[in-house]
Amino acid sequence: MKRINWWIVALIILIVPTFYQLVRPGFFPMQDDLQAFRVHQMVKCLKDFQIPCRWVPDMGYQYGYPQFNFYGPLPYYLGGILNLVGIQVIDAVKMLFILGFVLSAISMFIFLRAFLDEKVAFLGSLLYSYAPSKAAEVYVRGSLSEFLTFIFLPLLFWSSWQFIKLKKNKYLLWFTIVLSALLTTHNLTSLIFIPILGIWILTLIIQSGEWRTFIKFILASLFGLGLSAFYLLPLIFESKFVHLETLIGGYFDYRQHFVSFYQLFISNYFGYGSSVFGLADEVTLSTGSLHWILAVLAVVLSFVLYKKYKKLASLIWVLAAVELAVLFMIHQKSAFIWENLGFLIWLQFPWRFLIDSVFLLSILGGSAIFMLSKINQRLGVGVGILAISLLIVLHGSFFRPKAWLDITDSDKFSGESWEKQLTISIFDYLPTFAKLPPNKKAQDLPEVLVGEADFKKYQKGSNFQKGEIEVKKDALIRAPIFDFPGMAVLANGELISHRHDDCRNQEYCLGLVTFSLPVGNYNFEIKLQDTPIRQLGNIISIGSLLLLV
Repeated sequence: MKRINWWIVALIILIVPTFYQLVRPGFFPMQDDLQAFRVHQMVKCLKDFQIPCRWVPDMGYQYGYPQFNFYGPLPYYLGGILNLVGIQVIDAVKMLFILGFVLSAISMFIFLRAFLDEKVAFLGSLLYSYAPSKAAEVYVRGSLSEFLTFIFLPLLFWSSWQFIKLKKNKYLLWFTIVLSALLTTHNLTSLIFIPILGIWILTLIIQSGEWRTFIKFILASLFGLGLSAFYLLPLIFESKFVHLETLIGGYFDYRQHFVSFYQLFISNYFGYGSSVFGLADEVTLSTGSLHWILAVLAVVLSFVLYKKYKKLASLIWVLAAVELAVLFMIHQKSAFIWENLGFLIWLQFPWRFLIDSVFLLSILGGSAIFMLSKINQRLGVGVGILAISLLIVLHGSFFRPKAWLDITDSDKFSGESWEKQLTISIFDYLPTFAKLPPNKKAQDLPEVLVGEADFKKYQKGSNFQKGEIEVKKDALIRAPIFDFPGMAVLANGELISHRHDDCRNQEYCLGLVTFSLPVGNYNFEIKLQDTPIRQLGNIISIGSLLLLV
């Protein structure tokens, strides 16, 4: 039996203030107030065995949406499973946030312990836990997926470090699994972190001279992509079938969200508002003053101790250079890069790079204390204790919700709250067959546009609608579900043709599934099936999993 690691116990105790207010009944308001709703919809997928979940029934004013065809699904699978074992949805969301705080601290500790030592790992994990932007992720923005990526960044550095150092394939396996988890949790964080991971691995390989490991990392990365292919391939190749313009226009135009020098390095302001153009932001956009001061100290000490710790000093210089590049991307001066690299517009907010910044600064901060301890042990311990105290004093008060709602699942998913959730972000991922989002809730039954028909039974599932119908006079029927590639209509088990351009009696075309039936009795079903690209993604993911095993 392994002994208890008291450093980890102490670490968890010290980060309790970051999440303890979530350990109570009720829920809290957040800007992205769809976290509970997404879990709620994922549960419907799991109950219908729609795995992987792609289409959810209630979004888009209950016309259904291809939500998880494009939005990272992993956190919501976890939340859905928690609900299925008896935990109410809002509690499942709070548990995921709490796990994010605890597991990200532990994962940083695991990495820094391997990279430096346990004492330094303890401080670095606290730096990682008490970053101002981390509080904003949870208590202001409520960005569950983005927040959970903090767990994976240290593990990717750790697994690559351990593999190059120890040459054990189990670390390469860890690398593959964690990379896949990152990709299926938040694609935008993956986009801006993977280049940093590549620089880290390349630097380690150059230092070790183990160039053969480069090929193994390529293969491991391909396996990670393969495990994620069920999600990544539709994301890449089917985005043209949904409206994405609202994700990059208006408020989400990156040009409105650059961060000033003062906000990044000096300000300790914390608010519950939004990021806006100029300096009037009502949310923290800070790296953390203590974080960057310790990072600067690390760079200075790396020059002082270069002869004794050449490899560590070189790594510090590389990480510091990357950190400067990251900070530059957050500042207005980098606008020319954003303008010339078109894919960056999908990041929406330059301050998303704070995720990378917090991670890098925490490593550099830990390195500063490590090197200081090598000069004078007491001085290193003293500065470490002072840093921990200042962290909690400066940022501890940020980790609390603005308000608290005494509600349960039944309150969250009923009445005015339910109606609001049906339409939040209604244009995002709206199928392109619909010109605009619906302005009223979907009908309970299909419309009979032509002819005469009676519905004997009708049921809506997660990715299907089905029932029994008696057609008394040749009928044209329009179902309350958006058309989307892969949507199929079956009558008595046989595939029949359908269309989406009959928009009579509509203010604007909604692109709903419409089909004809001659006189007779039918069991019919409208269901989202896999397109060839989804099938390919599923096959690659299953094949990658089998090959890994």
